[in-house]
Amino acid sequence: MASTTKIMTAIIVIEEIEDLNQNVKISAKAAGTGGSRLGIHKDDEITVNDLLYGLMLCSRK
Repeated sequence: MASTTKIMTAIIVIEEIEDLNQNVKISAKAAGTGGSRLGIHKDDEITVNDLLYGLMLCSRK
C-alpha cells in the first residue's frame, strides 16, 4: 500500500505537469537516493509517467 506522502506527491505532479510523457533527465542526487528499486542512474532519461508508475509500486519489505 502506498504511503500518504507518495499519494500526495503523485497528485501534485499530476496536477502540475501538463504532459506526463515529457522526458526528465535524472540528476546525480536523484539517482543516489536510497530506497529506490527502479534502477535509475545519473543522466538516464525517463518519462514523468514512468516515474509516477515507479513511485506508486508496492515497496518490498
